[in-house]
Parts: sequence; structure tokens; C-alpha cells
Amino acid sequence: MGVRYDPNRCHLIFTSGLASAFLYMHLAATTLGLASQWVSAITTPFSSCMIKSLLGVPAEMEPYDMMAVGYPALHPSPKFMRDPEKMIHYDDSGRRISGAMMR
Repeated sequence: MGVRYDPNRCHLIFTSGLASAFLYMHLAATTLGLASQWVSAITTPFSSCMIKSLLGVPAEMEPYDMMAVGYPALHPSPKFMRDPEKMIHYDDSGRRISGAMMR
């Protein structure tokens, strides 16, 4: 009931969903071997107007975010990954020594 009658709450849920979709688009691009880059500040009135004009976006629609996607010019070096056994803990947050947490 609260979502149905509270436009602010509905808008927050909507934009949160858009943010999640945008994140998954970045992850999907990466799994396809593509590079992606978030383009900032597109919701300012001037940039929004320019982007809508450039892309032919109808007046009743508003851009939320923008992403550049393409093949990477450079491939990043492999990342150092810790041993999973040192990162995964079951039923607590780490090893304990005589009741105190080990740092």
C-alpha cells in the first residue's frame, strides 16, 4: 500500500531498479569481452537536452544514465587473487584464538 500511494517511494524503487540493471549491463559487457565506461553528468538539463536531441529520444522520456561500450584498446593485467580458503569463513568472521579475534 505504501508504494502505491507514495510517489517518492515509487520513484526511489524505480531508480534503484535502473541502477541494478545498469550494473548488470556493465557485468554482461565484461563477460562478453567488452569494455564499458559510465558516462557521468548526463542528467543535467543541458546535457540531457543535447543527448536527447543527438539520439532522437522523445520529449516525454528522460535519460537515466549512459554507458560507452566497445572493444578494449588495452587489456588489464591479471589481478592477484587471494586463496579462497583464506577469505571464506563459516559460522563466524574468522579464526579465533582463546576467545579473541585474530588480526
